[in-house]
Amino acid sequence: MTKRDDRETKVRRFYDDVWSRGDMDAADEILDPDFRFLLTFLTIEDREALKALVSYNRGVFEGLTYTCAAGDVVVDGDSAAAYWTMKARHVGEWRKVPASHADVSIQGLSFFRFSADGSIRDVRVHNDVLGLMLQIGGARLLYG
Repeated sequence: MTKRDDRETKVRRFYDDVWSRGDMDAADEILDPDFRFLLTFLTIEDREALKALVSYNRGVFEGLTYTCAAGDVVVDGDSAAAYWTMKARHVGEWRKVPASHADVSIQGLSFFRFSADGSIRDVRVHNDVLGLMLQIGGARLLYG
């Protein structure tokens, strides 16, 4: 397997295994121990904190699934980008918004950096959090 193929596989496992299946062993295999995860509203500073976030979100969003279509992961050296779609049902409180039981779907783009050993060192996420808040009835918290 080429370096590029290995990195694309790790990006896909980040969504398929870690986020969509909640496989924490996969997180240990593909993420650097000093992993960082940056969202507009949150920064996670290590692999264990990300695993806690994944577990929490999987409880709040039933059937949480992330998909990257063919061609939507691009690798260039020690960096990668992935365009993804998230689907789920909102069944628990998230960001002070009570369960709406709404089916939700958003899209986003994430930028990955890899460590020298090929593990994922950091992920910077750009997503449609406003669209998600609108779908679950939480936009009033953003705009009053």
